[in-house]
Amino acid sequence: MGQKTSTPSNLKPGDHIFTNRAWILYYHHGIYVGDDMVIHLMAAGIKKKSGSCDSCPKCGYDGRSGIVKTCLDCFLNGKNLHIFVYNIPCNSPDEVIRIATEFLQGEKDFGAYNFVSNNCEDFASYCKTVLLVGM
Repeated sequence: MGQKTSTPSNLKPGDHIFTNRAWILYYHHGIYVGDDMVIHLMAAGIKKKSGSCDSCPKCGYDGRSGIVKTCLDCFLNGKNLHIFVYNIPCNSPDEVIRIATEFLQGEKDFGAYNFVSNNCEDFASYCKTVLLVGM
């Protein structure tokens, strides 16, 4: 598994994307679903870069936790964009988006966020491969 730095124009629906957080101490992962939108698992207490209490005018994201759908700008939060590259078979892009959307809509339960064993990377990897890497 690897990574490649990317730009929004290179993204394809179904891509597992990630961005650095906290001075590159960790990364935040999600599934790009097209139309400048990302489905991802957010931990409670994460602050938006702007520090504003208002929701995003583009996607409505307001800092809530759990499985969320946000615009790419909210996902990146001013940081670099990377695409996660797999060296194992993955689901088709349509299947990846279907799985992520089922979690978003509550049709499936991914469980509560846990930094070690149930995090955003686990969520994105599961959507791509149906394998839980952190467990």
